[in-house]
Amino acid sequence: MSSATLSLRAASRARLPILGSVALLIFLAGFLLPGYLEGGYLQSMLNNGLITGILALCVAFVMHQCGLVLFGIATYYGLAGYACAILVNSFGFSAMAAAGLALLITLAAAFLVGAIVIRVKPLAFMMICLSLAELMRHLVALPSLRKTTGGSDGLLFMPEGRVFGIEAMDLLDPARIWPLIWSATWVIGAAFLIVVSSHFGVRLRAIKENEERMRFSGFNTYWPRVFAFAGVGLAAGVAGVIQALASGFASPEMFSIITSTNALLAAITGGVSSVVGPVIGGVLYTWAISEFGAMGYSQLFTGIAVILVMLFIPRGILHPLRLLRRKGGRA
Repeated sequence: MSSATLSLRAASRARLPILGSVALLIFLAGFLLPGYLEGGYLQSMLNNGLITGILALCVAFVMHQCGLVLFGIATYYGLAGYACAILVNSFGFSAMAAAGLALLITLAAAFLVGAIVIRVKPLAFMMICLSLAELMRHLVALPSLRKTTGGSDGLLFMPEGRVFGIEAMDLLDPARIWPLIWSATWVIGAAFLIVVSSHFGVRLRAIKENEERMRFSGFNTYWPRVFAFAGVGLAAGVAGVIQALASGFASPEMFSIITSTNALLAAITGGVSSVVGPVIGGVLYTWAISEFGAMGYSQLFTGIAVILVMLFIPRGILHPLRLLRRKGGRA
């Protein structure tokens, strides 16, 4: 190992306490943000941006760690939202109990699906995941299930109790649910960062690079990817539960291809090789759709913006900043 490499690693370790302090300050300062936003529109847009960012983070994790395109993240997002609403309406669960059980159901479903689809080819993986989301969208809209799922109109629910100290009905206020969304984003981002930096993350990337060599070397290449898939489904489920609690509503559109597409494009916009990038991509993508939609050209301008990003900064909008930081570190 060269002395230059050792010095770069030493410099990176020396910056860790500084980066940790900055991250902590940003995290704490984020709780004060609602007081500086005028009106509920900006707050709602930021809330939706972070939820899209969580889904984008899930898609980016699977792409970066497993080399697979999860074009169907809406399955677990919608499943968790509907499970939470049904548990409240049909079984009388409190908000916290419904949210917890909904996440367990989503985790189990993601584990079972992952155990089936993780063996197939990448193209088949993408299409099966997308088809599953569309299947769920049509399933919850069936007239025969209208009493339970609300059919094509969606399902309204009014949970009772508290969620992490916040009254369930207060969660309908965009400013009151902000701490929950903000905290969930950081917790999920930190969890993914820990996994990426761990031996488990290294094994996942090695399997992505050469699965056959890893198998011949005596490593199990199946279960690590199944566990990763299940974890991603759980994270998407957290976003689904929060969205359902924030609106008091679960809609078939939670399973729609638009939800999955937005998450994928947000991940590509922010960059799939980092934790911060997809979250920022989710916020920017949500803002762009809102602004372009106000002009009546939502799909046109958003499509042009995504094409420009993929052509000129294919590694995401944060990649140029990382290059500048590296050059600064070498100077």
